[in-house]
Amino acid sequence: MPLLAFLLSGMALPLYVQGEPDDSSIISPAALDSRLSSQLPGFTFAPQEDDRSSLAPAMLDIGMAVERAVQWHPAIAEAVGSLLMQGEQINVERARYYPQVSGGFQAGYDSAYEGNGFSPSFVLSASQMLYDFGKVSSAVRSAESGMLEQQANVLLSIDQVTYEVGQALLEVQRYQNLLRIADEQAGGLETVADLARDRSAKGASSRSDVVQSEARVSGARSLQLQYQAQLERWRGSLANQLGWPAVMAVSDAFPDAIDDYCAAEPSATQLVPSLLAAQAQRSQAMARLQSARAQSLPTISLDPSLTHYLNDNHTTSNNSDRTRHGIFLNVNMPLYQGGALSAQKRAASHALESADAALRNASLQSRKNLQEARSQTFSLRGNLKVLQNRYALSEQTRDLYYQQYLQLGTRPLLDLLNSEQEIHQSRFDWQNILSDLRQLQLTCLYNSGALRSAFGLDGRRIQGVEVRP
Repeated sequence: MPLLAFLLSGMALPLYVQGEPDDSSIISPAALDSRLSSQLPGFTFAPQEDDRSSLAPAMLDIGMAVERAVQWHPAIAEAVGSLLMQGEQINVERARYYPQVSGGFQAGYDSAYEGNGFSPSFVLSASQMLYDFGKVSSAVRSAESGMLEQQANVLLSIDQVTYEVGQALLEVQRYQNLLRIADEQAGGLETVADLARDRSAKGASSRSDVVQSEARVSGARSLQLQYQAQLERWRGSLANQLGWPAVMAVSDAFPDAIDDYCAAEPSATQLVPSLLAAQAQRSQAMARLQSARAQSLPTISLDPSLTHYLNDNHTTSNNSDRTRHGIFLNVNMPLYQGGALSAQKRAASHALESADAALRNASLQSRKNLQEARSQTFSLRGNLKVLQNRYALSEQTRDLYYQQYLQLGTRPLLDLLNSEQEIHQSRFDWQNILSDLRQLQLTCLYNSGALRSAFGLDGRRIQGVEVRP
């Protein structure tokens, strides 16, 4: 009785003292970092030493960049880790088919025992599920669907890394060429300015021609600085995505096999990783709905047990055997859970509806992005042809204006400056359209699930997993 009184008195102890400070409501980044650092010894947010010490090649092409990215990028490693974890979750659920054996030490007060009612014991028990109306099988299917979703997420992370690295490299290509054109434009305008200064010194033209030409040169120099800044920005972005300290130069080459991919007939989009992940989510939702329905049905199990008492207080008879054993056929089912099982079924049903909508949305977005990229490709291809003709005409116009300005004196300097800039503007436009077209090819590949095949990643081992077509 004293033991029972002590336990009952403990129930009256307050679980929470009003007025004590709640640490969860006080947030400090420095304190958080300090506590987490003590739990993560040796971890650093910087790239690994061997990654930072390796240098980018002097000339990087898109194939080399993709190869480096998929074998290094931590986003893929994260997805692979989640896949391996989910694979073990299947083993966790399957283990419920096998006997569950447990053992331990038990000590406490029982009014039916002799003496002071205290009789400690060792207990060994087991339970073998015989039939549960699909509880375990639906949990296994849910875990298997979760693994399929994680497999799709690995493919999605590979595609996203490939796509983002490809985009960054194409932007470096773009601004390398734009900067080169801007340099040539500044040089061309400087030539015109020198011509204006020479003619002004000889009294053949006014001072206004010199001022006007120098203003154009200053504008061209400003454009050079803008393109240089953009180039450095995208070089830094590309270097970070590849885990290198810096990227110096990239090749202008682009694979011929994908140079006009958007013009081809669209392939089946059901193999797009985002769509595969949505299908797996739907399968998982169906398994959870089946599991929720099975929870209200009985579970039949066979439960043997063995108990060994450490004193004789456990019995009132003359039997001195301290070891007892038994085996029982148990049938358990929930009778009343406050509506929890019904709510669980409704929640699983709504989750299935949400998964259906997510699947339709993933399909819609994939088709939409692919169709938009294809439409833009057709339009930009036509613009390239127009720009090529415009460039040729601009060169002819400039040569004619030079002749009229120098030999005949019938052409003002302003026309000469405009014609020089018109030539380079057509080159700027042409380079931007070419870069946009290449970006669109990557978009078409990404939204048709063909990006890995285009860069030769199928049939390869990537960060510990084998990727097959």
